Amino acid sequence: MFASRTMRGVAIVGVIAAIAGAAFYFHETRNRHHLGKSASNHEYTKGVADNLAKVQRSGADELTLPETVIKRMGLTVAPVQTPTHAINLPGFQGVLALDNDRLSRVHARFGGEVVELGHSTDGSDPTLRVGEKVRRGDLLAVIWSTELGQKKSELVDALTKLKAEEQLRDRLKTLFKEGAGAGRSYRDAEKDVQSRLVEIASLDRSLRTWRVTDEDIAEIHAEATRVAKADELVETAMPSAEANDWAKVEVRAPMSGVILEKNVVVGDIVGTDTDLFKIGDLSQLAVWAHVYEEDLPLLESLPHPILWTVSLPSRQGTFPGMLEKVGAVIDPTQHTALVTGRVKNQSELLKIGQSVTVTVQLPPPEHELELPVTAVVEDGRQSVVFVQPASGELHFVRRPVHVVRRFRNTIYVRAAESGLQPGELIVTAGALMLQNAIDQLPDPTASTKTIAGSPTSPSSDSRGPG
Repeated sequence: MFASRTMRGVAIVGVIAAIAGAAFYFHETRNRHHLGKSASNHEYTKGVADNLAKVQRSGADELTLPETVIKRMGLTVAPVQTPTHAINLPGFQGVLALDNDRLSRVHARFGGEVVELGHSTDGSDPTLRVGEKVRRGDLLAVIWSTELGQKKSELVDALTKLKAEEQLRDRLKTLFKEGAGAGRSYRDAEKDVQSRLVEIASLDRSLRTWRVTDEDIAEIHAEATRVAKADELVETAMPSAEANDWAKVEVRAPMSGVILEKNVVVGDIVGTDTDLFKIGDLSQLAVWAHVYEEDLPLLESLPHPILWTVSLPSRQGTFPGMLEKVGAVIDPTQHTALVTGRVKNQSELLKIGQSVTVTVQLPPPEHELELPVTAVVEDGRQSVVFVQPASGELHFVRRPVHVVRRFRNTIYVRAAESGLQPGELIVTAGALMLQNAIDQLPDPTASTKTIAGSPTSPSSDSRGPG
C-alpha cells in the first residue's frame, strides 16, 4: 500500500514538472519574438532617420538630396511648357430647343372656310401631315374668303362704272364744244369721273394692304376690261366665283422646313389670328445650357464668337455650334446662369428636347504655363512646385505658383505671378515627398530670427512657408 502511494506521488510530480517546463518554453519563445520585433522596428526607424539625415534643408524653401535618395524616391523632372493647343473646359449640361428665329406661324390673310389642303411633296400622302418637309412657296391650304371676293368685285364694279362715266363725260364734252349741250352737265360728269378714280385708288390700296399680289390686281383690271368690252350691265359685272375662283385665297409656305403643327382640316372656318400651321427650320437648333457662376468670368472674357461643340449621351460624335448670350439672372438655388446659343443640325440627327453636354474650347492661353497635376502640391493655403536649378543637380527649390485653372491631368498657372519660365526643370514625380521632407526638417534660417530680442527656436517654424 505504501509502495502504491509512493508511485502515485511520483507520477503527480512528473506531470507538474512537465507543465512547468512547457510554460517556461512558451514564455521564453514569446520573449524572444518580442525582442526580435522590437529590434526590427528599431532598425526601420533607424533607416528612416538615416535617410532623413542624408536630406539637407539648406534654406527655408531649399533641399539637397543624395543621388541614392533621389533614385529611391523615384524623382523625375521635366521642363515647363507653354500651352500650344486649345483647352476644352469642363462640359456644361443643357437641352436642345427650337430656334424661334427659324419658326414660322402660318396665318390666313383673310378669314373664311378651308376648302382644300396641300399635298405632300413626294406625293405619298393626299394631305400634309405633321413631320413632313415643305419648301418655300408650297401650297398649304386654300381658303374661300367672302370678304376678299366682295373687295375684288367692288373694284371690278368701280372700274366698269369708271369706263361708262368716262364715255359719258367724253360725249358731253363734245356736245359742249359744239354748243349743243350745257356746260354744267359736262362739269358734273367730270366730277363723277374724279370721284370714281378716288374710289378705285382706295380699293386698290386696300387690296395691296391685304397683300394681294400685283398679278391678282392685274387680273381684276383685266376682268373689268372684259366686262366693259362685252357691254354688260353693271349689275352683272360680278364674275362667277365657281368659274374663276374669285374668292379663293392660297396659303403658301413662307419658308422651307418641317411641319411641327397642323391645326386645320377641310371645312374649318378660320380667322386671321388662327395658327393654321407651324413650320420650323431644324437645320439649326437652339441650345440652353446652365453654367455655374464661378465659370462666368472666364466665358465673358473670351473673344466673340465663342465656338462650342455639342455631344449627346445617346449618340457618338460632336456637333459644332456657337455660344451667343450669357443670361443676366443667376438661379439662387443652383447658382447657375442660362447661356444660349445654336448648334448646326444639317443631318437632322438632333431632336428638340434632347439633353446634351456643351464643351467650350479655349484658344491656347497667353501668359500661362502648362504643368502636370503631379508637379503641383496644394495644401489648401498655397500651391507650390519644386524647381531643379540645373539638370543633374541634387538641389531643389520650392516655389509658390498662382493656379489659374485645374483639369484632370493638367494645371495652368500664371507665368508672371509664379516666377516660372518656359524650359525650367520642375519635379513631376515625388514633389509631395519633397514637401513632406521640408515639413519634417527644421528650417536652418529660423535660428537667425529673433522675437523681442531673443533667438527663435527652430521648432517654431518647422513647416516653413509651405
